Amino acid sequence: MDHQEETRSAPSTSAATQVPRACDACRARKIRCNRESPCAHCIQAKIECTHADGRPKERGTRILVTPQYERKIDLIDRRLEGVTQLLQDLRARLDDPTAIAALQNSKPQRSPQQQSQHPSPSYLQIPRESAPKANALSSPSPSSHADSTGPVVEGDSSLTAHSVFARNLLQKVVDPDSSLTMRDTMNKLRDIVDTMKQQPAAHEMTYPNAKSILYLPSAALKTFELPPIQETVQILKLTKNQRVSSLAWIYEFFPIQRFPETCMSVYFSDDYTEADFIVVNAGLHILFWTYARFGKPEAMEQYLRMSQLCAVNLESALANLPLHLPATSDHILALVAGAFYAIELSKPSLCWILTTKASELCQTLGYHRAETYKDEHPEDARHKEFLFWSVYILDRSLCLRLGRSSSIQDYDITVPYPSGTVPHRIAIAAFMKLWIDGSRIQGLIYERLYCPEAVRQPEDVRRSRMQSLVGMLEELEVSTNETITRYDEWSKDAAGDELTDFFNTSDHVLRLSLLTLVHRAMPNPPGSPTTFSSECIRAARATLDRHQDCIVAVEQSNLGLFSTYMHWTILFSPFVPFIVLFCQVIETRDETDLARLQAFVTSISRPETSPASSEPETEAVTKVRKLFQVLCHVAQHYIDAHKAGNSGHSGSDRGSQWQPQTATTSEIDSYLATLGFPAQSFPDQQQPQQQQQQQQGEESAGVNPMLWMGSGTQLEDWFYSNQQMMDFLEDGALGVP
Repeated sequence: MDHQEETRSAPSTSAATQVPRACDACRARKIRCNRESPCAHCIQAKIECTHADGRPKERGTRILVTPQYERKIDLIDRRLEGVTQLLQDLRARLDDPTAIAALQNSKPQRSPQQQSQHPSPSYLQIPRESAPKANALSSPSPSSHADSTGPVVEGDSSLTAHSVFARNLLQKVVDPDSSLTMRDTMNKLRDIVDTMKQQPAAHEMTYPNAKSILYLPSAALKTFELPPIQETVQILKLTKNQRVSSLAWIYEFFPIQRFPETCMSVYFSDDYTEADFIVVNAGLHILFWTYARFGKPEAMEQYLRMSQLCAVNLESALANLPLHLPATSDHILALVAGAFYAIELSKPSLCWILTTKASELCQTLGYHRAETYKDEHPEDARHKEFLFWSVYILDRSLCLRLGRSSSIQDYDITVPYPSGTVPHRIAIAAFMKLWIDGSRIQGLIYERLYCPEAVRQPEDVRRSRMQSLVGMLEELEVSTNETITRYDEWSKDAAGDELTDFFNTSDHVLRLSLLTLVHRAMPNPPGSPTTFSSECIRAARATLDRHQDCIVAVEQSNLGLFSTYMHWTILFSPFVPFIVLFCQVIETRDETDLARLQAFVTSISRPETSPASSEPETEAVTKVRKLFQVLCHVAQHYIDAHKAGNSGHSGSDRGSQWQPQTATTSEIDSYLATLGFPAQSFPDQQQPQQQQQQQQGEESAGVNPMLWMGSGTQLEDWFYSNQQMMDFLEDGALGVP
């Protein structure tokens, strides 16, 4: 006890024995003070002797704020905001019983086998176990869109509007005595119609490999795994020292001088933006995949794994981009890179979202106006012009693909075409001008022939517009041939013979396909033996014939061009030549055109002996191949049914053989009408089919899609049904083997 009292009294004793300070007056005059109270000096001077507070002076803290500390402070602030937001989200979820139940039900249902069924991005498909493991800050692919039950409306071309045609048409009318082959064909058609009616609307609006981010995007991106820096440095060295011909366009898109700097910023800095993250992962994704094919064999598996890692990062960043983005050239570049990637995924609606945002930023910064570049450095101006025209090409091409109006009007553009001062840039600018002109024509085809306003114009107005567009395509053909002749040697030196031939041929296929679509806008008048004009049929045949030349170029190359051709030619715009010839076969039973359809289906099936068979097939390519296979089988069986009907008509047992075929072809007509194709009935079937059509017409508000002759409404129905057929290739699983 005594010891404790001594301990408690120690501080006061110590304070009492401290030496007093000098008085305030002595300290102010800097003279010696005897430290008494009052002191001798104050007594002599007859002034008051005062003493200030005796607290010892605290040592000041040295403040050193450098840019490095500022960045760290900003990073801490962002992370605190992320933690705050995360806690708020968790609190909201805990307050919502339905969300808790949904979360508990969804967690255990993600087995590795199920995860492996998610499609890999476009031209790259490798085992899912090579993808990066989800970290604590992310979860599997976002479900907010996938769980939505509302349809994605694409103007007048929505899937819901067209599905009205399909209701109440799925009765089983095939006679039990029909052949197994015919019944199998009907089942496949029924599966297609069922799938069209029950498509998950949100499938088109999601990235297959994206992770949802719980933190704010700017902070969460720091948590994603990047390829090892050694691998990245190695691939950048290869890019600089060993250029690959297939990357000629990428070298222009991602300037080789800037890209390594951006990579180092993402790897070693904490203040990079989401735009830098997207650009780096998009570029590395392409580079790793390309050099996996052309580099050393022992590095192939590792490069493919790194490419997939970058693809997951890219999709996650794109899926979580905020609505409001800074208006900078870096963000435009990131959006354009994401839009090109979306095309490789065959996700045109996602591409449209990114493209329209890039268009908005371009117009905000004035990239579409010539006066914007007056004070710009020539190199910076060239890069910004290149970005703008890339956005323009995507925007105008998607107008026709999606049936939407452009976000960039030609009358508002004053920026000149791309140009260059050195030979290789002059050549690139010349070819880019061709792509710009082609995309402009694609936008005009929709605007002048297929938009709701255009299809309601009088026939003479639409015919005049059609002739004008045909003239534009002819002029584009002439200028293309001149450019190819002028820069052929440079193209083959820069990109190689194989890639040059492929691009020239695939572009020709696209132009012929557009020509077919233009002629389709003016079908034959009522009473003509066929629905389509002879010019339309010739253009469709020329397209499929030229397609075979392009497939030869793909097969002879080891550049992995099959997916590129399918995504940028067959799936990128409405590929109507196949549909036109299919309808021609149904109407005329022309076996030569049927052979063209069969050759087309065979060419995109890629047998195992083909060099292109080693290239992974994407989900969208698989769907279009299966769809064309089914339609080809339908055409074949339709002709076979006609032949069997004719033979049965002349025999004495006409009643036993003709009736099953009548029912079969009648159902084929019904399904073809549902899918948007005209059908031609046999003469002896007119009465039973008229009764069936009358019954179906009462259920479909009087619309008979089998009788297309040329009215604006019927043309609009045909175009939008074709658009929805293309959309159908992107959504859901095709229910056919």
